[in-house]
Amino acid sequence: MARSVSRSLYWLGAAAAVVLLLYSLLPTTQDSPYMKLHSTGEGSVFTGCEFSSIQHDVPAFRFSMSPQACRLVRYDGSSGIEFTLEYPTAEVVSDDAKGSRYPIALFIQRISMEGFDADRHLRGKHPVALADGIEGYEVGGFQERKFTGKDGVSVYVSDYVATVRANRLYGSGLWVFYQYPKELTDVRAVDEFALSVLDKLVAE
Repeated sequence: MARSVSRSLYWLGAAAAVVLLLYSLLPTTQDSPYMKLHSTGEGSVFTGCEFSSIQHDVPAFRFSMSPQACRLVRYDGSSGIEFTLEYPTAEVVSDDAKGSRYPIALFIQRISMEGFDADRHLRGKHPVALADGIEGYEVGGFQERKFTGKDGVSVYVSDYVATVRANRLYGSGLWVFYQYPKELTDVRAVDEFALSVLDKLVAE
């Protein structure tokens, strides 16, 4: 009898150990300490997420996103925040999303507008090319394009081996970089896409 009980306890212990091992291997989801979720169910008029550094109570960034999308935003408490979009669906995806043919990576930085001049690096330079309202410049041995976005703001575009990188101002004090595959050749269309997403998601 005692031997039977001991054997049962042994197998129960072994089973428990296996369960604990499997549980430890499961991926865990833990919200970022810099993120706070809001929902209308909590009596909030704002639905989405706020991101702020631990040292500051005032949110650095606010986005109108689902909780699932909010958890894909990457923020480390600094002045910049980033996330990846699928083009043309505008769905927020993980930065290593499989099957994402046209991912657009956005990096948004909060800056001081005092004395800020986005054209500073082009000061004294003249366009070496002009086509369809897009100016071409030689900057440090590289080609850079500049055009006016739909919102009247200057957009600066640089070409790399497999990607295109653009940067622009958005709203009051947000400097936006976005990078996308070179297969997307219409720089104006991509900028309008990025602008429409920012208008939808950024809650100032």
